[in-house]
Amino acid sequence: MIEAVNSEAGEKLLSTSAMNRYAQKMRRFTERTTQARNLAEMYLERCGADSRNKLGKVINEQIRLAAYDLMLEIDEIKSKDEVSDSELADILLKVSKSLREIEQAEKLNAERTESIRKDALSEAAKVVEQEGEKAGFNKEKVALIRQQIIGI
Repeated sequence: MIEAVNSEAGEKLLSTSAMNRYAQKMRRFTERTTQARNLAEMYLERCGADSRNKLGKVINEQIRLAAYDLMLEIDEIKSKDEVSDSELADILLKVSKSLREIEQAEKLNAERTESIRKDALSEAAKVVEQEGEKAGFNKEKVALIRQQIIGI
């Protein structure tokens, strides 16, 4: 394959060692992806589907750590001339956009979670009032029950 690429190009563009390094990187990437997927499946299996939000937070943190690792390796990448400055700038731009999108998604998830919680509490308060009235409790007793159970 290497010979075919070099022959087609008319010059030596690819070496065996470069191809082997690339293959090792891809193998490590595949192994890490598989491990992450297996970990996620085990987590959801043990904790249930209700834990998806927590799993999302864990994955987001892993992405942040991967971006941090990339930042630490930039000097090494640049010194090996594996990527051009423009390619490196493009990579950094994409990483920063991804991190910004993760932050926005987390903020949106937090807002949704809070909205759902408030709606559930409001609905519970209505049920407490309705059931309290059916049971013949006065408004003060219903308010006390609502405060003790729901906190509002």
